Amino acid sequence: MPLSKESLKTIHVIANSGSFAVAAERLNRVPSAISYTVKKLEEELGFALFDRTGRQVKLTPAGHYFIEQSRWMLDSFEELVRNSTMISRGVDVSFDIAINNIINRRGIVELVRDLNKQFPSTQIGIKVEVYNGCWDALYDRRADLIIGAPNSAPKLEGIVYHAIGQVEWDFIVGQTHPLASHIGTLTTEKLRGYPVVVVRDTSQHILPRVSWSLTGQTMIYAPELNTAIRMIEEGIGVGYVPHHLVKERLNQGKVLKKAIIEHKQPTQLFYAWHAQRESPVLEWCVDYLIKNEHQLSWHC
Repeated sequence: MPLSKESLKTIHVIANSGSFAVAAERLNRVPSAISYTVKKLEEELGFALFDRTGRQVKLTPAGHYFIEQSRWMLDSFEELVRNSTMISRGVDVSFDIAINNIINRRGIVELVRDLNKQFPSTQIGIKVEVYNGCWDALYDRRADLIIGAPNSAPKLEGIVYHAIGQVEWDFIVGQTHPLASHIGTLTTEKLRGYPVVVVRDTSQHILPRVSWSLTGQTMIYAPELNTAIRMIEEGIGVGYVPHHLVKERLNQGKVLKKAIIEHKQPTQLFYAWHAQRESPVLEWCVDYLIKNEHQLSWHC
């Protein structure tokens, strides 16, 4: 008898109860059927699982090891059947969410936690995109859902989007930067002589964008916003960063906010997804996000 869910469950019940008779009662089978199952399984495995010499059935050393190492298999059988059933009903095998690098990420953990509880068979992926990389990820189907797609959508057909608020920007310099002592509005001529720190747009097909820079200004590309902020704090360059990401440093005096000509306008953010995408996971996510949008605070 090859190892199966039924035979595995049988030997675990015997091991827990210490009795073939009790196991037969719990499994609603006759004792002879239980004995036959164990005998055939032991023959298949090539070693004894139980010592039957005493009044109570005991595990052999090999049986002890087998029971301990096979506990996960029982759970896996149930999980495999449950998850396969969900997949057969149209639940996604995998689901990728792209988030804009400028959003507040506090709500991501809660979203993934609840999504995983609802769809345990789905492999969830979270990735970070920058500027038009958010729209491009949707266009290129690198993502099934976007959180924080910026500004209005490029001319992409079949895209649905829902506004979720605006990100405010601060132009900052470090305490040790030459512009730290400047009073008043910074002019273009004054700014052009200093490097600007930015994060590169991740778009592969749609025209990439730059957060802010002046013609002829040296650009330093940081790998992500936290590093960009640290570079600015250290006086390496200047630049615009989302207010919610830098307000604590501003309050502590680690960086200084400066006024410049043509201040960067707030960035409108959106949830975005494909209109024709039939997906229980996507439907659940959209419903969850819109119902909880006042608590998630992606933009502050």
